[in-house]
Amino acid sequence: MTTITVYSIDKARERKEQVGTLVERRKTDRGNNIVGLLKLAANRFKLSPGQKIQVEFGGILVEL
Repeated sequence: MTTITVYSIDKARERKEQVGTLVERRKTDRGNNIVGLLKLAANRFKLSPGQKIQVEFGGILVEL
């Protein structure tokens, strides 16, 4: 199982806060598992259209 941590970025205070975690529970790879989780994180945890979030998985940070 892959765990993805989602952070909200506050540019004014130059901080990031953890806003949630997603867990992939699929047992087999379907070819686009990570892409699907990134889309799900963006839809679920972005509060406003201009807000930036960072997603961490496997030691890699991706900003959405």
